[in-house]
Amino acid sequence: PLVLTSLVVILGAFMTILDTTIVNVAIDTLSREFDTDLKTIQWVSTGYLIALATVIPLTGWAADRFGTKRLYMMSVALFVAGSALAGTAQSAEQLILYRVLQGLGGGMVMPAGITMLTRAAGPDRVGKMMGIVGVPMLLGPIVGPILGGWLVDGVSWRWIFYVNIPVGVATLIAAQRILPRDEPNPHERLDW
Repeated sequence: PLVLTSLVVILGAFMTILDTTIVNVAIDTLSREFDTDLKTIQWVSTGYLIALATVIPLTGWAADRFGTKRLYMMSVALFVAGSALAGTAQSAEQLILYRVLQGLGGGMVMPAGITMLTRAAGPDRVGKMMGIVGVPMLLGPIVGPILGGWLVDGVSWRWIFYVNIPVGVATLIAAQRILPRDEPNPHERLDW
């Protein structure tokens, strides 16, 4: 069902988009927490974004190699693992490393999800579905700083990462049950 597939894609995409902005409000707090300078702690955001952008071009090859559903689920799982680890970080270096791990998973979530959605919608409905999916994705950059500020001030900076765990687990469960299975079709070598 197309609507359910779009909901799974929205969940995963929203989670990764939210994470691009939720951390920004915590940079000063993280700098104090880990007793490090701004130049170092900014790598928490920069490392995530570089890792995210680095894997996007690999998504097509990986989808063919592993299957889109499997790739989507592996990406969400890697993102959730990175989130859980980031919440447990004991140093700025650990946090940066875990954010890079999170970005490596998060970078493939949206392209893999959009690929599945495009296939499910077909050429006649793809535009309408992209419009429907696009609206919730636009909310991520708006909700991120608000939620991040509330979590940092009211709970703990660790929760800006832990908040991804229930959403990610729900996404994985929904993906396993709802997304259609596809077979890997590796026909191209990775062009480094």
